[in-house]
Amino acid sequence: MRDDALTGPEATAGASSHVVTRVLLLMSDTGGGHRSVSEALAEGLRALYGPAVEPRIVDAFIQYAPFPLNRSPALYPYMVKPAIVPFYARAWHFANHPRRARQLAYLFWPWVRDRIAKLFAENPADVIVSVHPLFNDVTLRYWMQAPRRVPFVIVICDIGNIHALWCANADLVIAPHEGARRRTIACGVPPERVVVTGFPIRLRFREVRNRPKTFWREQLGWRPDLPTVLVMGGGEGMGKVFENARAVAESGLPVQMAVVAGRNERLRRRLAAVDWPIPTYVYGFVRNIPEMMAAADLLITKAGPNTIAEALAVGRPMILTHYLPGQEEGNVDYVVNGGAGVYAPEPEQVKEALREWLTRPGLLEALSQRATAMGYPDAALDAARWIWEIAHSKRPGSKGA
Repeated sequence: MRDDALTGPEATAGASSHVVTRVLLLMSDTGGGHRSVSEALAEGLRALYGPAVEPRIVDAFIQYAPFPLNRSPALYPYMVKPAIVPFYARAWHFANHPRRARQLAYLFWPWVRDRIAKLFAENPADVIVSVHPLFNDVTLRYWMQAPRRVPFVIVICDIGNIHALWCANADLVIAPHEGARRRTIACGVPPERVVVTGFPIRLRFREVRNRPKTFWREQLGWRPDLPTVLVMGGGEGMGKVFENARAVAESGLPVQMAVVAGRNERLRRRLAAVDWPIPTYVYGFVRNIPEMMAAADLLITKAGPNTIAEALAVGRPMILTHYLPGQEEGNVDYVVNGGAGVYAPEPEQVKEALREWLTRPGLLEALSQRATAMGYPDAALDAARWIWEIAHSKRPGSKGA
């Protein structure tokens, strides 16, 4: 995509139209990724089409699902605790088959049918976009019975293991990479309905690449002259964040470190109480992750799909330390096999990887180049174009309707 993409013909054509295209984005805060992708898509749509588009983000679980599904976002942090994870992983794998996925949706249908009808009655749209796998089959089942339906788009929000629940026969499925496209087709979606745009992330990640690391370090108040390690654990501060930070501090390397605890306030306080032997900056939940990644040389993080997509977009290699069994297992393989990082589940392994990366001449630069090659910084814009196109091609009276 060209750097002048936001001033191209689509933007001016959209802005001059008197018809507003309504885009309904279905998500749920079961994990941070679904909301982030929804916001990235809304941002991409507004950037390209301005007032000609009206994106609306709806948390379908909280606002429309029956009890106890409407408690899913609040329960999710407990569902992924170590004691529960094995049961969560078994359920994930059991449902990861096209036939069983459809049967699961069929069982839920009588329970959620009225709520689905209410959702679409109260949120009229010209195109519906799902960024959550549990909404796909029930949405299609509803529109199969409707006298007139609108286009339905699925945006896959996983990177490694693509669950069968993503692979519903929508009008369009937007995949994060070619491997995900092949998986979707293997599950029965016609090839002409699957496109690859990358994993949609905020546009800020494409913008920060235009400045050197030293610029962003100065903006953040970090030392501009030191190699910089960014330690994260996702929005909830999951995994061995404290232990990994201590491994960096004890590596004996001349580095500085930024640690993001996310919403884990207990972790933030614990980190802040330490007298670290290297320059260290401790944060809670922040909104300037693009700038932090652009300022860092590498990340130490859990294998969440959003974090991986964001790091690749700015060309930062990763030491992956933790993953959620089932849905995040394949994320590790995706990064490692692509040459953009390593898996180091123990702090001592983190320390060893860090020493190798920062002492072997040219290694960190080679890893960064591989990460850059795997990144899709324009994914939100490319996905927005596809959503706009199908919304208009499927309108009554339009070509292809």
